[in-house]
Amino acid sequence: MITYNIVISYYTLDVTHYSLTSSKINDTIHIVMIADVHDFHCKIKNKTIAKIKELQPDIILCVGDIIDDRSANDHATLKYLQALRRIAPVYMSLGNHEMDYYASKKSDLKRIKEQGITILDETYEDIAIRNSKIRLGGLYNYAFSESSYKGKDRTMQFLKTFEKTSSYKIMMAHRPDSFIFGDGSQWSIELVLSGHYHGGQVVLPFLGGLYAPDQGFFPHYDYGMFQLKNMKMIITRGISSSDELLPRFNNPGEVVDITIKKR
Repeated sequence: MITYNIVISYYTLDVTHYSLTSSKINDTIHIVMIADVHDFHCKIKNKTIAKIKELQPDIILCVGDIIDDRSANDHATLKYLQALRRIAPVYMSLGNHEMDYYASKKSDLKRIKEQGITILDETYEDIAIRNSKIRLGGLYNYAFSESSYKGKDRTMQFLKTFEKTSSYKIMMAHRPDSFIFGDGSQWSIELVLSGHYHGGQVVLPFLGGLYAPDQGFFPHYDYGMFQLKNMKMIITRGISSSDELLPRFNNPGEVVDITIKKR
């Protein structure tokens, strides 16, 4: 039973559906979100490509750790992103593994951009999906409350600019703690999308995730949708994991399917 629950965690895939409404949305939009692929084996990557193709999203959001910091090179990751790009436009925010990999390999993120992928890191794009206007951003750093920043901090300035729009705002933030802690939920953002916690790595029946960084054992924010003041946060369990102390257990990979409709 233990071996079975580990195997399904690395070789099977769930789709979790969320339906949201907003007065800022004119026509229904359909988003697929993934995170924490960790450059894992091609079998699960091919499953995610096939599943996302079935879902027919308007856009695909890759919310960090698509590569792994131990990857020998980024060839497989680039091929994977190319396959996703053939399905729909792909936007990507950075996770700690992208940060570490591209720093240690002395490589350049432009290799990802050359695949037609838009990387957002303390930047945003105003996009239109059908007749709905979306402001889509990416943030890796902590989104502290404005009163916590000293002087004209770059992150604070980015957040202040980001929230000044009448469009529906979505922020890709690989680490949920970027907004959970430091009163980051004060910012005027409708939806934050995160990964990083791997659902708590080990998922126990009736108890949820076992452990998450910065929260410890049995974290409240493990995976799912949460309300943080005026913003909603969706945390995905991710597709796989890296070299963790414990293997994923009772924790299949997850593709998140989000529909946002007019209220």
